[in-house]
This record gives sequence, structure tokens and C-alpha cells, in this order.
Amino acid sequence: MSALDRIYRLQAHLGEFHQQINDQIGSNFHQEADQKSSIEYLTKLEKILDSLSIKSKTQPVRPIDKLVDLLSNFRHDLTVLEDQGSNLDPYVYELLWLVAAKASTQTLAIIWTTLSENLLSVNDEIRYWDGILEFDWYIGLYILQTSPLRLWRGLLKAGLFAISPQTHEDNSNTGENTFIPVSTLWVQFYTSVQRCIYPSGLSSFRPGIFSPLVRSKLEIQRKRRYLKSRRDFNASSIGLLMEECMCLGPKTSLADGKDPVLANCTLHRIVSKSVCLMTSILQYGSNDEVLELTKAFTADNDLGSYVNKNKGKAALKDVQDVVEQLLYILNDLLPKYQRFSTKAISEIGRPPITVRYWLPLSLAFLSAGTSFTLLKSLGPALVDWVVNAGSTAFEFWTNWVVEPTWRLIRTIRHDETSEIALMSKNSLEADRASLERMVVDFVLDRGGKREPLLSANTIADKVREGDLTPVLMAYEKDLRSPFIGTVRGDLVRALLIQIQKTKVDVEIAMSGIDALLKSQELVFGFVGLTPGILVSYAFIRWFWGLLGSRKGFQVGRRQNDLRYALRNIHRILTLSVPTANGLLTYRNHGLLISNADTLLRKAEIVLKGEDFYTFQEDIGDLINENRADLQLKIIERMTWTYSKWT
Repeated sequence: MSALDRIYRLQAHLGEFHQQINDQIGSNFHQEADQKSSIEYLTKLEKILDSLSIKSKTQPVRPIDKLVDLLSNFRHDLTVLEDQGSNLDPYVYELLWLVAAKASTQTLAIIWTTLSENLLSVNDEIRYWDGILEFDWYIGLYILQTSPLRLWRGLLKAGLFAISPQTHEDNSNTGENTFIPVSTLWVQFYTSVQRCIYPSGLSSFRPGIFSPLVRSKLEIQRKRRYLKSRRDFNASSIGLLMEECMCLGPKTSLADGKDPVLANCTLHRIVSKSVCLMTSILQYGSNDEVLELTKAFTADNDLGSYVNKNKGKAALKDVQDVVEQLLYILNDLLPKYQRFSTKAISEIGRPPITVRYWLPLSLAFLSAGTSFTLLKSLGPALVDWVVNAGSTAFEFWTNWVVEPTWRLIRTIRHDETSEIALMSKNSLEADRASLERMVVDFVLDRGGKREPLLSANTIADKVREGDLTPVLMAYEKDLRSPFIGTVRGDLVRALLIQIQKTKVDVEIAMSGIDALLKSQELVFGFVGLTPGILVSYAFIRWFWGLLGSRKGFQVGRRQNDLRYALRNIHRILTLSVPTANGLLTYRNHGLLISNADTLLRKAEIVLKGEDFYTFQEDIGDLINENRADLQLKIIERMTWTYSKWT
């Protein structure tokens, strides 16, 4: 958080003081080496200072319980040291005040965090009531939500349990609590109902209709005013603490001198004043006027007793007072403030969730039996539907995505089991050889035995080229006398040869198609895989879109939150009325710090890397600067720099 960055800078400044003290000890303390008790106590103080130092910039605040334990032990050590009455080295007192300063800084960070969280909670409640007051319909819904409580309170106040004045007078005279019969209570109840249903005239009818709405609106406005007063108190407290507590400027340093206590009295005053101011804020006030009185009280007193210039027990007592005050803050004031704030928010804030949703919860409770019966009757059908949907999705994934993928992989590897084939490899050769033999036998049987080898080879070559002229000529001749050709068998043989020729031609065509398919086997593998991939991609895209729409809505809402937070800061600076010195009031400065912290948290979600780092720098400039005109320039710079995300 940006406000806690100042804690880190304060701790760094106190670390410089610590280094200056160590340098002075190293140059001067060897002259008093006989002071063994001082050496031992210096070592213990070094350990305490180390435990109070910030280990990580992201977590500059120690847990409150650990801080209380450390301060309790430190108080015990101071008590023992005071009882001993030993004369300690002046540098020991310097380290004692440095421990008090670091503990005060940690306490300041805890109070800052508490006030900021409470301020954010109060802002949420104010926005809730603003939303209720926006429309009368919302006010009516609020009346419906709180109607059971209103009815119960109304009956307690003026209904069943009302006691007549005479009865009350008799009871007061006799000093006894007279029992009221049930019949009398019912008569009073029906009388009240009759007055509500049958008013005396039209003049009482209109207030009877609108009085619940008006009363609820006035009640909400009263709660808003109280919440705004709490917000103003928290904002003013944050601004006051930011400007007046632990103001270690460049002039606050350890001056060289013979008396380190006198040299560092400025730090003593700052620590003492800051502790007293934190105590006053947690004890008093809920508006700017009280805070001004608190500031005046702190400044006028100036806590001179804490800046005792005498050594010894008096100076030690000053440190003890600061530690006691810090423990009082952590153990008593801060828990009391948290309890008071929590109680105020719970009573003045939005109604509890059981009150806001009693009607839906009641309807759900009343319809629970019917809902369970319906679910019980539809349960098997719903289970079957879910099982079938899951089985269908699994089978689709297996048959249309997994299997085509494996086939494609086998195709890439030239696996024989994955080759596309329309016919067997040796089918064409066998049918062609059979055709050649059939034609050669037919021609030789009809043409004689002259040069059989040459004739057979020549005929076979012509058959391979598709030439069946001898067979066709014999077929045409037999058609002139089909009966004789049929009896002799030549016509039937010619027909069978032509059928075999047709079969061979078909197989040749199929072999061409088969070769084409084999050449495009990889393409067909991708084609077979594409439908499953497309359907799966469409489903996954739809599913992630269903989830991503919500995520995208959240991202858009976060950007809107970032823009609104930036707008709130600009509005605070625009509407603020600076003081005579041109500075912001405590209230406006506190609101600015709180909204800047909110802005930084929202920017952490949207911005990343270098953008978020530069955003942190701008927030630091905005908080460290306290002049409204310069802060407006910073806001304008942030507006155009981060316009992409706002």
C-alpha cells in the first residue's frame, strides 16, 4: 500500500540515525570500556532494533501480537534497569529512544491500516444506502426485507404488549406487576388492526399509505449521515497522522556534540508528540473540529516532559512513558476502537444477510419437499442423460479424433497397414494373364498350329495392348450363324473372353484410382482428422468462452473500478477547498490517501511489470505532494498515461 511506503522510508531514516549512533559509539565508546553493563545492554538493544527493522518492503508492518510481546519485554528491561539505578552511557539512551521511535512507527502503521480498512468498510455501506435511495422500488424492497423486524418491533411497542395508562398508574401505585389477561391483549390487538384498516378519514388514509416509505427513507438518510461522519473521522485521522506523526524531515538528524541526548532532542519530541497524537485520535472525536482540538492539544503541550534534558532516571522515565503509552494503544485503545467501529457498521450498515434474503430462503425452505420429490422422480432420467452424454462425447473423441490421429501417424511412417487400397496387389496381373491365355487358346484353336510360339507371343503382346481383333472377328462371324456357333462353342468362348476383357479394363481403371489415392494418402489422412478436430475445437472454444465471458467481464469490471477510483481522486482534489497555504485539509488528505490505496490495489490486478512500477511511482508522487494544484497535474498525467487501461 502506498501509505505504508512512508513507513518504509521512516524506518530507513531511523536506520540512518542508528548508523550515526554506531559511528559515534565506535569512535568514543572505547574510552569507557570498563562499563561492562553498558556494553551488555547495548548488545540487547541492538537485537531489539534488529527485530523492529523491516525485513521486506512488501510487509513493513509487524503482527500486533509480536509487537506487543516485544514492547512488554522491553518495558520489563527498562523497569529492571531503573531499579538497578546504574549510570548508563549516554549512547544507551540514544538507542532507547531509537527503539521507541521504531516501535512508534510500527504502531503508526497498524493504526493506519485499521483506519483505512474501516474507511473502506464505511464507504461500502454508504454506497449500499445510496443505491437503496436511488429508486423508491429499492426502498420498497428494503421495507419488505425488514418487514418481519418492523412487525415484531411494532407489536412490542404498540400492539399486543401495550399497557393502558390506568393500568400502569394502578401498578405504579400498588407497586405490583398486574397480570393482563389474554383476552384483553387480543382486544387491544384487534383495536390496533381496526385503526389501521378503517381510518377516521381520507386525511389519515394518505399518510397511512406513504408513511412506511417516508419513514424508511428518513431512517436510511439518518444512517447515511452517521456513516459519513464516521468516514470523515477516519479520513481526518489518516490525514492528521500522515502530516503530523513521525515527521522526520531532512533537518531531523543527530548532531555531533558532547551530549547526544541534547543533540537528538528533536527526535524525542517527534516521537513523544506522535504517540500522544495517536492516543488522542483513538480516544476522542468523530469530526474535523475535534481533530483540530486534538492537534492543538498535542501541539500546545508539546510533551516537554518527554524531552527531559537530564540524564539518568528522568530520561529513562521518559522512554518508559512512551512504551507504556504504546502498549496502552495496542492493548486497549485500538481493540476498543475496532469493536466500536465493527458494532457501528453492523448496526448502521446494511442489514444482515438473513434479513435481506429471508423471503427467498423461506420460499426455498417451503418448497424444499417438492423440490426433493421432483429431483427424486427425475433423478434416474438425469443420471442416464448425463451418462449418455459422457459416453457419446467419449466415443466421438475416440472414433473421430484419436483413431484418425493414429492413422495419420502410421501414414507418415509408411506403415503398410495404413495404406489405402481399392484392390489387391496381384489381382490385375492374374486377370490379365488369364485373358492372354484365353485369347491365345481361342486363336490357336481356330487358326491352326503354324508357328505356334511366334503366333502365341504376338497374340499375347496384342492382348496386353488391348487388341482382341481375332476374337472379335470370330465373334462377328459366329453371329451370322449363332446356332452353329453356339453348338460349336466359339460364340460362348468369345463372349466369355469379352467379359474377361471388361474385367481387366475395370481393374486397370481401379489400379489408376488406387495409385492416385496412394499418392494423396497424407491428404486424406488430414481430411479424415479435420472434422473431429473442428468439432472438438468448436466445443472447447464454446466452453472456454462460457467461462471466459465471466473472466472477461471481471477484467472489464476491474478496468471500470480502476477508472472510477481514478475519478474519485480527481473529484476529491477538484472539490477540495485548500487552506491558506494551499494545502489540503486533513479530511481531504485522508480521503486522498485512502482512495490512492484503493487505486493501487485495483491497478495491481490490471497492470503488470513496468506499467505497475511506474504507476506506483505516480501514486507515491500523489501522496507525498500535499498541494491540490500539483496533485491535479499528477492525476492528469496518470489519466493520459494509463488511458489504455481506463
